[in-house]
Amino acid sequence: MSLEQPSILKLLKDYPVQTWLKAADGCEYCKAPYEFRVTWIDETGCFGDVETRIQHREGCMSIAEYDENFCEDSHDVAGWEFHERPITIQGHQLIPLKSKANIGPCLHCWKLIVGVPLILFIDQGKGGEIDLCFPCAEKLGVLDQLKGGIR
Repeated sequence: MSLEQPSILKLLKDYPVQTWLKAADGCEYCKAPYEFRVTWIDETGCFGDVETRIQHREGCMSIAEYDENFCEDSHDVAGWEFHERPITIQGHQLIPLKSKANIGPCLHCWKLIVGVPLILFIDQGKGGEIDLCFPCAEKLGVLDQLKGGIR
């Protein structure tokens, strides 16, 4: 198996401002996708503000106490910086995150993860972390490795 080279690294400044985009994840119950839009980026291009929203599907368990199709909107901080050295996971080279705000990218598909990513800490966190959305973790075989017990 040949190793893939790391893709071009993206920063928050590489996402369009004031444009709604599909996030990497969604509601764990109804599978409705999260959406996000970048509303402000700092002078480094690494960190900024985002709005997020989700339009739950009818009957979603997470909104049982609300009206049907409840739409959640929120504001949060997004951004990240990279470590210098790539690591190889399942034949794919990825550059670990050195730091991250509340919202950051999947390091494989580059969509932002609004909910909870799969986080793989490198050298107990000293070497950064690899954040993946669950569909990419499954596609890369990481979930199968975890089920089998990574050492």
